[in-house]
Formats: sequence, C-alpha cells, structure tokens
Amino acid sequence: MKTRLLLTALAAFSLAACSKKKDPEPQAPDSPKPIPVLTKVVKGHLLKSCDIALVPGANFRVEYTWNTDSSLKKYKSINPATQQSADVDFHYENGMLARITTQNSLSEGVYVFKNGKVDRITSRHLINPTGRNYYFTYNAADNTPARIRYYNFNEAGEQLVTEVNYTYDAQKRPVEITSTQPNGNKRIIRFQEWSEPFLFSPWIFSESEMDLENYELYNVPLMFVLDRMPTKFSEHQQAAGAAETMTRRWEISYTVQQEKLQFRRAKVFYPTQPQLDRTVEHTFHY
Repeated sequence: MKTRLLLTALAAFSLAACSKKKDPEPQAPDSPKPIPVLTKVVKGHLLKSCDIALVPGANFRVEYTWNTDSSLKKYKSINPATQQSADVDFHYENGMLARITTQNSLSEGVYVFKNGKVDRITSRHLINPTGRNYYFTYNAADNTPARIRYYNFNEAGEQLVTEVNYTYDAQKRPVEITSTQPNGNKRIIRFQEWSEPFLFSPWIFSESEMDLENYELYNVPLMFVLDRMPTKFSEHQQAAGAAETMTRRWEISYTVQQEKLQFRRAKVFYPTQPQLDRTVEHTFHY
C-alpha cells in the first residue's frame, strides 16, 4: 500500500513538471480488508460426512449440513449398527452463532460473542437452573486464547471448577496448557510435535458443547486460530504439593491431500495401564 501511494505521488509530480494540464483527481484509498473473526465459525473445507472407528469399540458416522454462507447448519450422529441418530442444530442471530441444540436433549449450548470472538460458552439445562460456563480471555497481539475459566452454576451462583492457561511458541502453537483447580491440583498438556499446515473446520475436532475430553485443546476458539494439529502430546497430573506424573500420551497421524484432511488416526497410551490403550480413526468425506 505504501509503495503504491509513493508511485502515485511520483507520477503526479512528473505530470505537473512536464505539462500544464490539470492534475488527475486523487485516487480513493483501498477499502480496508476485513479482519478474520469467529462470528460464524467458518474455516476450512465443508465436510459431507465423517466415519469414526473406535479400536476396539463401535463405529459411528457424522453427517454435516451447511448454510449457503458456509456456516454449519446441522450435523447428525448415526450409529450404523442400530441406525439410531441424533441431530445437533446450529442457530444464528444477526449472522452470528447463538445457540446449539441437540435432539431429545434437555440442555443447549449458548455462544456469546464480543469483538468477533467467543466471550462465553454456556451449557445450560432447559428446565433446571444448572449448567456450565466457560469464559475466554485472549492475547491482544494475535487473538490466541490466553485463559479459560470454567464454572459450574446453579440457583446459588457460580463455582469455579478450573482455570486453564496457555503458553505458545513463536509460531502461535501451544507449548503447554495448564489447568489448575481451586485446591491446587493441576492437569498439564505438553506438546512435542505438530503436523504440517492444512485447512480444517473446528467442528471436525470439537463437540457442540465443551463437555469433552481434552476440551483445553479441542475447543472452537483455539481450533479457529490454528493452521495445524498436534501429532504428539502428553498429559501430566500434579496434586498440590506432590510430584508430577505422566498419565497419558497421544500419537496422531494425518493424511492430507490438496490441503484437505482425508484420514486421522489417534493412538492413546496409558503408561501404567496399557490395557486401556486405544485407537480412534476418522475418515473424512467432502
């Protein structure tokens, strides 16, 4: 932009020196480019379906429906063995994600945005005044999540469950995620290796609400700012005043073709309980 304005100024100066003709009208400045925000949670290629295989365990299928503006409209979870299914619907207000509802469920997820970013995610019961609140704080320099404060709530108010803090490397990838409970107990996720960059939708990895394993990593605000996924990371537990121990580790491989994620295999290892080791495979269809 600066180069273009400088060339324009030089050209105008030359015309004035060589001709008595009227100077050209000044050009209007370029329109400002929109800043990427999380309002619709649109990112990556649009999936038709995803087949999930638990090894050992059952198989599942997820089918996706998208709005014309590429925002997610619905996904359907299907058990191929029984054909039982459940729909998860996404509701928008003024072009922004507002609520997520699940078929035959008595709870819903509520998204509150501030300055184009998720400020709070609430999972609330539709009859009883109970649920969970997740409050997000961001780093001002790059919009990466800096902290999540997770509360349970009821008619008596909120009670802090854990505070999650993020540490990043120079490439804006998490190095360590530390979850600290009010009693001082900690859960720490440390990252050792990352995949090559590729495009993906946050909804591939995150659940509609935050009640999922490793939500510190697999939440939409963090998924939105990442351009790759971890291939090796580990979980460590540390009770207040006690030594730290590693409880689990993950090894994940990704098959990517033309920036589209085609296949993912995640292996989970339990150092002291190898009988719990398991593998989860995702096959993606576009």
